[in-house]
Amino acid sequence: MTESEFQEFIITLGYRYNEKSKTAFNTFEGFHNVIVFRENEGRYSMRLECSCDRAEDVQTVMKEIRTFHEQHKNYVSKAVLKHRFLEIELKMTIDSDLDKEQIRAMVHTITVLCKSGNLAPTCRVCARQRKTGVYVVGTELMPICDSCIARKRRLYEKRRDMFDKKRQNMPGGIVGALFGALLGGMLNVMLYQIVPVRGVWSVFVVVLSFGGFVVTGRRATKKSAVICEIISALVFILSEYVAMIMETAILIEREGGGIAVSESISITNSGLADTSVLMSVLPELIVGLVLMVAVGIVYLLKRIFTRPMKISKNLL
Repeated sequence: MTESEFQEFIITLGYRYNEKSKTAFNTFEGFHNVIVFRENEGRYSMRLECSCDRAEDVQTVMKEIRTFHEQHKNYVSKAVLKHRFLEIELKMTIDSDLDKEQIRAMVHTITVLCKSGNLAPTCRVCARQRKTGVYVVGTELMPICDSCIARKRRLYEKRRDMFDKKRQNMPGGIVGALFGALLGGMLNVMLYQIVPVRGVWSVFVVVLSFGGFVVTGRRATKKSAVICEIISALVFILSEYVAMIMETAILIEREGGGIAVSESISITNSGLADTSVLMSVLPELIVGLVLMVAVGIVYLLKRIFTRPMKISKNLL
């Protein structure tokens, strides 16, 4: 069964299909049934969410669900109880060619079991027994009550307005990123002389670079993240070179040779020309660059998970 065949099949069952979330849904006696087609697993599953004020009632329903599972092992994949919140998944193997009446009977049976145990439809956000609608938040289809959806819409509009009002200033952002990276590079040089931990202080370079871009560029994007990473990498390598020169200058001074910058640069350059010396420095550079990439990944993940998600109208 393909995705298109699943759509045709599920629509004939009286379900509605949502293209964005790639899920089908229907309401039966107040309970929202959500069916997801898993083509790679060769099955499709149904999710029904509900809760109860009394844990004893939920335990009673769970026992009945387990009994139902023993009788229909091919259909029920799991029934999870967590914080008085019950989620039931049904699986229907495509190869078994289940008829429509059998699926309707299964949905009816599960719903009756929940109602007999005093369980009621539950809002996905606040987990309270309230009348809920079906909304697409981002790409996920969710049953949400009116008060929670109103709060989500206000939050979305606030974040969207804040985002739209900020126009990115790319030249200013690049200058800020460079200034921040140079400041971080200076910290890297000074801290390396105090605590010579290999590559760890590169975090200051990339964090200050991101901060500088946000301050002067007003709005950060994926493109700006790449620019900050490149600038930070170049400044970090330069700061490591300067740290080596300073370390050489300190050794010369201790030997009584005085402070000679040109001599320190010459000795450092000749040392780097030696393959063995270069290989000893390389792990430090790799550690620093890996940490900088990790900071960039965390930044991108933060943007993805904190970005305001669009909310559809009630699909019912």
